[in-house]
Amino acid sequence: MLVFRQNLTNNGFFFIDFPMLTRYNIGTMEKEKRGIAVPNNTLLVENAYNYILDQILNGTIKPGDRIREDIIAEQLETSRTPVREAVNQLCQNGFIHNVKRKGLYCVQISREELVDLLELRQVLEDYCYCKCADKASREDIDRLNGYIDSFLALPQEEQLANHEKYDIQFHLMTAEMTGSKRLMKYINEIETCLLIVRKNLKNSGRKAEVVELSWLLHRNIVKAMEDKDKELLRELNSEHVKLMKDTQLM
Repeated sequence: MLVFRQNLTNNGFFFIDFPMLTRYNIGTMEKEKRGIAVPNNTLLVENAYNYILDQILNGTIKPGDRIREDIIAEQLETSRTPVREAVNQLCQNGFIHNVKRKGLYCVQISREELVDLLELRQVLEDYCYCKCADKASREDIDRLNGYIDSFLALPQEEQLANHEKYDIQFHLMTAEMTGSKRLMKYINEIETCLLIVRKNLKNSGRKAEVVELSWLLHRNIVKAMEDKDKELLRELNSEHVKLMKDTQLM
């Protein structure tokens, strides 16, 4: 089960807050639920990791901005040791770039890299959707359709404002259905990178007709899962990725 900070909507569905994507503390929270003691230093590292990632996702730290461990440590009222460990993990996950003899910088992802991320996600989701076709129960299909209904029931202005949040959750729900923790981790990290890119693209304005088409594709994907039509799933996923490439929308 993915562990995110979640909010309950009026429709009874949970969706993630953007800052809780790609959390460092998934393993820790599982241990805490089992009553296993977690070292205090681990909690400090997680807190620093999540704090820095939140700053990146909400735009406080922008692509190309320098990141100083001493300032982060001061803001968190902690030593630099857990901050340094958190930064190392963020570097490994691709959110911070360590420039030799210059320092740490928030990663800048070009449009070409965005296309690369989308194509990587297509490969992973081809596998994900086909796995869902094999494993999805009636309850799973109803849950996905109900989630789509909850989005489409929103007034158009709310759809445009909340499209990214609902879209990301849809993809994480399908990943969760496979039962593969590794797949969930990879899709989760890609979604975080894509969110950072979309938040900083100049031409990322949403068009109502494109959002509508995106959710029509989601509906058709769920129907193809129900019918166990893997060839159609791959075609729909390819069409979805093409839509995203053409519009920088999710």
